[in-house]
Amino acid sequence: MRYLFGGTTDAAAETSTGARLPGSTGTVWNSAASDAQQLIDLIDTNGNPLSMLTADKNGMVPPFFGPDGVRYVWADFGAGRYMLLPTDTRTVVDEHTQGLDPHGDRAYANSLFDRAIPKTGATLTVDAKKNLLTAKVPSAADSAGSVLRVSDGTTTFTRILNNGTVVIDTVGAATPLALGTPAGQATGNLITAVNGKASAAGTGSVFTVRTDGSVIATGTVTAKNIGGSRVFSGTQPPENPQMGDVWIQFG
Repeated sequence: MRYLFGGTTDAAAETSTGARLPGSTGTVWNSAASDAQQLIDLIDTNGNPLSMLTADKNGMVPPFFGPDGVRYVWADFGAGRYMLLPTDTRTVVDEHTQGLDPHGDRAYANSLFDRAIPKTGATLTVDAKKNLLTAKVPSAADSAGSVLRVSDGTTTFTRILNNGTVVIDTVGAATPLALGTPAGQATGNLITAVNGKASAAGTGSVFTVRTDGSVIATGTVTAKNIGGSRVFSGTQPPENPQMGDVWIQFG
């Protein structure tokens, strides 16, 4: 960007004794050193190109823009060079501080987030015995908020509530829950339900579905097709059989 110089009370064309030089012509340089280079890429406030400066009728240096990116210039009207400082510093600072990302820190932070939480198509590496993501929820049971919610913008579907409940609603006709195990795996648990704190081992399960299709329930199983039927097994029939009872004899 070009910085604005001149046009202030301290920018005057003067002799070595301080006498003003109305209408005099001066040059602009990049330093006060003997090997300084003259700057001729100047423009006035109307956008017209300048190669030299012309003092006004009062001997003052009119405002002008220096070369792109040059913050300090030296003017010379015959009595030696003197430094001119930018006069639009306040304007430049205001534009800078009001900018969307003046220091680039927002872009830098976004790049860190992108690396920490990759977007679509990225791969997350999870170290052994480490938690990748933990959602801290209110200590009081909260069924109104969600840790995760699937929505098409209008309708809410599957969600994990703040109280830990998993509600599964599909988008369209789809299988709400599909479970699988490696092919050929030895018989193990596919589903376990524990009346208490759940565990992957299924300890204390009151309802279990095994990978071989077995269903084990510690309580009464009631279904439309079996009604109140009871199932017995052993060498002798039940003492008080009822309509619909099933006895499997063995031994």
